Amino acid sequence: MKKAMLDQRKFAVRASWYYYKTGMIQGEIAKKLGINRARVINILNEAKKDGTITFHVSGADTELMDLEAKLKEKWRLRDVFLIPDVSPKQLKNDLSMAGAQYLEMNMPAEDSLIALGWGDTISGITRNLGRVIPESTSFVTLCGGVMHYLSERTTANMGTPMTGFLYPFHVIPTPLMVGTSELRDQLVNEPEVQHVMKMAKMADIALVGIGSLMPDTEFGHFGYKSQKELDLLKKRGAVGEMHGEYFNVDGEPLDLEQHQRLISIRLETLRKMEHVVGVAGGAEKIEALQAALKGRFIHSLITDEITART
Repeated sequence: MKKAMLDQRKFAVRASWYYYKTGMIQGEIAKKLGINRARVINILNEAKKDGTITFHVSGADTELMDLEAKLKEKWRLRDVFLIPDVSPKQLKNDLSMAGAQYLEMNMPAEDSLIALGWGDTISGITRNLGRVIPESTSFVTLCGGVMHYLSERTTANMGTPMTGFLYPFHVIPTPLMVGTSELRDQLVNEPEVQHVMKMAKMADIALVGIGSLMPDTEFGHFGYKSQKELDLLKKRGAVGEMHGEYFNVDGEPLDLEQHQRLISIRLETLRKMEHVVGVAGGAEKIEALQAALKGRFIHSLITDEITART
């Protein structure tokens, strides 16, 4: 087989992703893949001709496809979508783009209800959605406390996660965590809150993030900011969290007092939902991600190839 054809099969998807999705220039791609710039140009040109580049990046990267298949079998997952290796600084944004692409390519129906979790990666999905999703699609949140993300501006060019968003978006109108379990019970019994939480449980597909126990992770926004608090959680066996609910290395939700003050769709309910897709990656997320997979909190996975190989 000619070298050009071998290069095309080996590098087409990676080069296309780096160029069209992440904005890397051809020289940077050449250095990353270990080939010269002229070959990158030829690969990208052929990718346009043979259908690798359409509206989305698609194609057969043998190594990634093999890794996806192994992960599906190991964890009994419905689907696995891996993105090529990128820098840690770029990872969240690329996972958000991958989540948007996965959603666009796997819409369950014309009038689907899509549930979104909590965090930078998941909120970034709304920024990256194209206009191909049917207008009858609706979105709903899986927990309280999301207004921080919906109103947060990233750059002057990108705006907030809701900038240019065309679809109905139903928000649980509460904080993620409140001061007492009594207040939590009072709020979740409010008709508006009950209505949105019932919608969330009935979603056709849900995309969720997975948090780790690091001082700089997003769960600091809902009250755990000090190393002392993190150490206490670790002593109780926590390795990760989803929507503020912590679980141990075996994927078992922990019995913590603060869980009784959460306003969210709980882990036990996520297990039973129609299709929950976890979107997470990076070295600091590996233990939490593995525990979430053991707990069967997610049915499909979107991550990067380095995390997947670990």
